[in-house]
Amino acid sequence: MRQPNEDRALYYRQLRQTISQVLLPELTSAAAKDSVGLIDRILAEFIVEEEDAAALSAQFGGYFEVLLHPADADTRPVVTPDRFNEVRQLAADVVARTAGSDDESERDLARQLVEIERAYLEEVDQLRQVVLADDAAAEEAPNADGCSVTKDQLTTYFRRRLRDSPDVVVERLTVVPGGRSKETILVSVSRTHELPPEVIVRKDRPVGVLETRAADEFAVISAVHRYGGVPIPKPFFAEQADHDLGDGTFLVMERVSGHKAGEFFPDLAAPTEYQRVLALQIAAGLARLHSIPLDQLKETGLDVAGDGVTTESVVGMVEGIMARIDDLSGPPCVTVPRARQWLLDHVSDVVPAPRLCLLQGDFGFHNMLVDEDRLTALVDWEAATIGPPARELAAAWNAIAVLTDWPTFIEAYIGAGGQIEDTDQRAIDYYRVLSALGGFMASRMGGHLFRTGTKRDLLTAHSGLDAHFRCARNLARALGDATAGGS
Repeated sequence: MRQPNEDRALYYRQLRQTISQVLLPELTSAAAKDSVGLIDRILAEFIVEEEDAAALSAQFGGYFEVLLHPADADTRPVVTPDRFNEVRQLAADVVARTAGSDDESERDLARQLVEIERAYLEEVDQLRQVVLADDAAAEEAPNADGCSVTKDQLTTYFRRRLRDSPDVVVERLTVVPGGRSKETILVSVSRTHELPPEVIVRKDRPVGVLETRAADEFAVISAVHRYGGVPIPKPFFAEQADHDLGDGTFLVMERVSGHKAGEFFPDLAAPTEYQRVLALQIAAGLARLHSIPLDQLKETGLDVAGDGVTTESVVGMVEGIMARIDDLSGPPCVTVPRARQWLLDHVSDVVPAPRLCLLQGDFGFHNMLVDEDRLTALVDWEAATIGPPARELAAAWNAIAVLTDWPTFIEAYIGAGGQIEDTDQRAIDYYRVLSALGGFMASRMGGHLFRTGTKRDLLTAHSGLDAHFRCARNLARALGDATAGGS
């Protein structure tokens, strides 16, 4: 935290008011509205930082100091915003050193330091919610701004690609906002019977947070679509982009009715109607997805013949995430080393896994389309992988929590064909923490890319600020729930 500046906070509040009252009503494109939402959340973070840094630093920095330097009670100065990050980094270093100690008192110190950070993150979250309380969620729809290809370029490409449609014309193309790793474009075409009037094109971005290719989704989506019973768009084709369309790959699939159900963080946007109905449909869709035989996925390129979940593979996953976090710049986080140690200590909760199946890999409202009371599609399959069903059920936890209670969801999942052994609460708790740690890493990567100049745009800036804070909060919550029984 920096030293608070009340004048600066007033400027930020005036900027928010001007954006909300003057600019937002004039905006028509969804990309512009999406960008305004990102700017607004960044400004909310700055406002809390400016207005509350001194009080937060004194309170929670003081708590840290009491545990870190118990002998200095009489001479301990008030922790300033400049000192707070130093104290938090010191706490993180202590947790990294003691979380796996054989000394129970050292392990207890690590737990207490993590609990202080969780309380700090929850308090900041409440303050930010107050700042954002008057915001109205903008209706999301496609827009035409910022598309990386033109109508003429796509028309030329489709005329070469569609052999029976030499006169095909791209009438309109609009960017669908929200995609963080791939560009998603709604394309209207005419003079062809080989494609419907509207299709979706998924296209690689020059620099993405995930090292995946749009074309890699095609085989997975095709296999799921053939199997049936999972709400998913029909894929048409995918390939390497030619020189007219830029580098990377893209895929073309049908446009499905509906709108994005919400955001990755449900506290930002989530369905407010038909909640229980949608929860039951999500349960049925996941149960069906997890029932696809692995031998029907051989053409996807996924590792369907792997060794399954082993101690070595889980430890490697945890340490791989930690190594990536250590390589990235960003603010200190006390919870991260404690989460690492807890995950290493509880590998037996998920090894061996009852079975493996296909996972969508990035489950959440941000990758669902809904049309009133219908779940119409699960989209964005770039992170699809083979793994235990409990891993995906854990990823669904935050979304399901706003729709219905967990036992109702699990009962529906089992009733739709999900296997009861895949719903073990210990495994779900474990994968909640692991998923949250992975989310922390991904958001930290976004901030690192922005700060180093590798990728400079609003989405990446937001990833390193608002999203990174929410990921740290989610990690603290998941770890707190997992250790509530003293484990």
